[in-house]
Amino acid sequence: MNRWYRTGQELIDEMKNTKLPEGLLPVWFLGQAGIAVKAAGKLICIDPYLRENPDRQVPPPFTPEVAADVFDYILCTHDHEDHLDRVAIEKMAAAETRSTFVVPYPFSGLMHELGIPDSQVIPAKAWEELDTGCFKITPVPAAHESFEYDDQGNHKFLGYILNLEDITLYHSGDTIEWDSMVAELSRFSYDIMCLPINGSDWKRKHMDIIGNLDAREAADISAQCQADLLLPIHYDMFAFNGENPGYLADYMFRNYPARRYHFLAPGEMYIYQKKQ
Repeated sequence: MNRWYRTGQELIDEMKNTKLPEGLLPVWFLGQAGIAVKAAGKLICIDPYLRENPDRQVPPPFTPEVAADVFDYILCTHDHEDHLDRVAIEKMAAAETRSTFVVPYPFSGLMHELGIPDSQVIPAKAWEELDTGCFKITPVPAAHESFEYDDQGNHKFLGYILNLEDITLYHSGDTIEWDSMVAELSRFSYDIMCLPINGSDWKRKHMDIIGNLDAREAADISAQCQADLLLPIHYDMFAFNGENPGYLADYMFRNYPARRYHFLAPGEMYIYQKKQ
């Protein structure tokens, strides 16, 4: 079964060649938590998962070697295979990638071990804004399923708020809701929120599979934070840790009929228009 709307060179060419006027943002879904956007002429990818894995239900969209020449920035939210893909990053390093990597501070040394030059690594700390010169990033804590810290008190799990010209996008990474999550996030205004919806349950916890927001929680958080658009992620890759996105559609229909959400097919480009 072909699961990709666009893949391989066709997808790469679309990402490279897309040019949109101000107020429009192209967003591509790369499976699991992977998304790519293009702003200020830069291709930015969050959590690309590119290694081969027999458990994958969605194959990689392209090889790490191809990705090495495509993305200007790659943001990784935490050190799990499907978010910080060590195998793919080593292959990108061997291909002399031009990408700049943004990773949680506790894993900046790991990037050096994987072959990425220190000059191409930006360590991220929660709530400390990063200015790339093209766009700004505000790292946000993530609770997967709890906060975890290194010896210096730096968060190991992060999400990222991206200020892309006049559009703001939040990618939560893997997280559950914590007590002050909505209050902390509501200090910012959001055009787009990318939130996981695969949730958790007893069986998965006893398989040591760490949980995330479920569909109801993602819908509630995006509504409470007044996000213009909810893009659900992290529900399609593994049969043992996925979710039926129809549950989100049903909950949105019943509780938030006036709010926008969109399911992206793998490799689909969604053009977001900022609400006026």
